Amino acid sequence: MSERSLEGCVAIVTGAARGIGRALAIGLHGNGARVVGCDIDERVREIPGTSLVADVSRPDAVQRVVRAALDQHGRIDVLVNNAGVVRPTRAGDDWQRGLEDYEHVIGTNLYGAFLFGRAVAPVMIARQSGHIVNVSTDHVYPTPPKRVWGHGGMDLYNASKWALNGLTLDWATTLRSSGVRVNGLCMGATDTPMLRRFAGAVGEDVVRSWIRPEQICEILVELLLEGPAGRTGHNIGLWVGRQLRLDDSVDVGDRRPPADPHAFE
Repeated sequence: MSERSLEGCVAIVTGAARGIGRALAIGLHGNGARVVGCDIDERVREIPGTSLVADVSRPDAVQRVVRAALDQHGRIDVLVNNAGVVRPTRAGDDWQRGLEDYEHVIGTNLYGAFLFGRAVAPVMIARQSGHIVNVSTDHVYPTPPKRVWGHGGMDLYNASKWALNGLTLDWATTLRSSGVRVNGLCMGATDTPMLRRFAGAVGEDVVRSWIRPEQICEILVELLLEGPAGRTGHNIGLWVGRQLRLDDSVDVGDRRPPADPHAFE
């Protein structure tokens, strides 16, 4: 991987069968990367590169994906922790249902990202290079000057993404000296099968306003091409109704107050 090309870059993309993950896998491959995609959905086999059916919440499955990447390519340059699910969940739900929802949502959104990050970190540390990108949400980093507010009926999803933000911050700080960058993509409503199911019956005018997964990939490629000297510890805001720009980011590890006092609260 050179500073101006993803040629030769080996990238693991989780949740690669549909939606954002599929667009990221296809887009990275189109930019020269060697993609290793995984998903619990069999449709992951349709993406270019290496594809594996794997549950990101199972440590053995995560190790299998990482071993496959190393066996086939001998290196891992990029990890995109994209696999994610959403369910309507709230305080007051049935107890047993709450336990099942917790295992499903936290297991995929947080535990899966934790497992993959911990599995690839030693590989990247040994090479003294790498980039982990955690796919998050504008619930964590809303459009300025909006403040963070409670999104009712999504307690587990929100908890998983705030916890993921903690991994982004800590890993960026811990891995900086090893040449490994860690950043988060915090996007608003994006036109995916998952969001369409969750949102239910919404007008086509609303859907047309949503971000397209291919646009997310464009920002990801731009982020990766910053190279070893690029930003780390940043949340990058990608918001509906605004031009998507890589520079709409905030350094969540910077103890100095941001220039915009509402940029991250």
